[in-house]
Amino acid sequence: MAILNMVARKRAMRFSMLMDGQGKTDEELLALSLSHPKAFEELIFRYQAQFLARAQAILKTRDAAEDAVQDTFVRIYRFAPRFKGEHGSFRAWSLTILMNVARTHYRKGSRDREEVALLDPEHYESLPGPDVTESADAVYAKEVLAKALPKVSKEAARILTLAYLKDLPYKEIATELDISVPAVKTRVHRAKAEMRKIIDVTQS
Repeated sequence: MAILNMVARKRAMRFSMLMDGQGKTDEELLALSLSHPKAFEELIFRYQAQFLARAQAILKTRDAAEDAVQDTFVRIYRFAPRFKGEHGSFRAWSLTILMNVARTHYRKGSRDREEVALLDPEHYESLPGPDVTESADAVYAKEVLAKALPKVSKEAARILTLAYLKDLPYKEIATELDISVPAVKTRVHRAKAEMRKIIDVTQS
């Protein structure tokens, strides 16, 4: 009987939390999810369909869109402690994250076709993060990269700027530097390795 009562109380608590969540704003739910992760499920319920439609408009296929939406919710929850509301609503903030994640997935497809270079997450996520409130991955990556550039060689800084800050395709970089596309790829690889060393030193 005691066990049954305990189960009933837990069910009542879950139902109460769900009902409370339905009456809360997005911003309140996000704050609540920091201590009660179940509250985040209400945000997923509210935005999943909208996110999926927007992501599919960029990525074209439902499977790719679903992957992007899943990554988006992971990042929203991960960056939830940074959201303070000074720069807009949860909806605007979360849609910014979604659009950047979708574009990142799109660019990964381009990278697979060897059209553009893409900054791998480990090259910026392990750096001490700057005090920024924007959580969109692309913005965050570029800001951290910009801080790291003065610490690498001029050649590495130039190729990283062209590839990642200006988002130029390999062909345009080759034209800009008057070198071949394979040479661009080699320089990008070397520059990333040089930045990796900078990151390791910073962390040690």
